[in-house]
Amino acid sequence: MTGRLQDKVAIVTGGASGIGRAICQRFSREGAKVMVADRNIAGAEETLSLMGGTPDTADMVDVDISDSFRVERMVADTVSRFGRLDVLVNGAAILIRTPPLVDVDEVLWDLTMETNVKGVFLCCKYAIPAMTANGGGSIVNISSMSGIRGIGYSVPYAVSKAGVIHLTKVAASQYTSEGVRINCVAPGGVDTPQMRGSTASAERFQSGTSLIPWAVWAARKR
Repeated sequence: MTGRLQDKVAIVTGGASGIGRAICQRFSREGAKVMVADRNIAGAEETLSLMGGTPDTADMVDVDISDSFRVERMVADTVSRFGRLDVLVNGAAILIRTPPLVDVDEVLWDLTMETNVKGVFLCCKYAIPAMTANGGGSIVNISSMSGIRGIGYSVPYAVSKAGVIHLTKVAASQYTSEGVRINCVAPGGVDTPQMRGSTASAERFQSGTSLIPWAVWAARKR
């Protein structure tokens, strides 16, 4: 199926790899004009290549989503480049393995919150006015099942992803009436570079995926 996002303009943060890259590719196939937003320039350039977009339909921006000035400029550059903003996907996040709560370094806590919560807040803050200027739009915040059930190997990540869920609920209650749909998805384990890194070993990643019902079913069919 193609054309569901024909001529829509989208920003995808975290577009240089993993889930963000897959979203960029799918949006492009569905006809959207996509701004790939990430600090990983080489990865963003690779995403653009994989999308097969043209200068008229795809571009990239180097952005640190915890920096208010750079986020505001990202939105402004997108509107200037493509004429409007219809969709924002907040996919950029960091996951740092930490010891139990008492031993968590405050620097790691702050770094995670700055990116995973403040970053989503800032992107919404500057994207919403650009959307309402054209009658509305759609924001999708990427949380995690870690924000619902918690994970023992990263206190900051789990708490930050719970924050994304509640930020989404509050923002939706405030801006749905202005035509901006704000939703959140909470993926489980997805085979991405970040996920493989967070489990500390390929073997641990594989053992975790073996518990997913679909994986169990597929293994039985072999």
